Amino acid sequence: MPHSPQDLTRATIALMPSIPTILLILSLPVGAVVYVTAARILGDLPLPEWLKGFLVLLAPLFIAGLVMMPFLIPFFDRKAKADLAEYRRLTGSSASNGTGATKDDVEGDTGRPRAGPNDGDA
Repeated sequence: MPHSPQDLTRATIALMPSIPTILLILSLPVGAVVYVTAARILGDLPLPEWLKGFLVLLAPLFIAGLVMMPFLIPFFDRKAKADLAEYRRLTGSSASNGTGATKDDVEGDTGRPRAGPNDGDA
């Protein structure tokens, strides 16, 4: 029995939550390979010895970090979305319980100041 396009879509969607984790795991070997490659390339450049020692250590770290970013971002994005959903769930439930922030509790400029009992006719 052939698979329908809907079955393929469901399988793809079911696989999606693990893709950021797989990318996170792959980021370390990718970063290591890029670091070694960049260190070799910089080590072969005709630079003064004091500059070469500094560049061979720090520049490959920077380059490896840049290359690792596309692998790391989906994992942290998923975590941030889960935290935001949890925050919204908690604040939504606290507002329904009567413990949420009211308009007067919000910090910042909320309009013109109100006159108090000792302010006269302000």
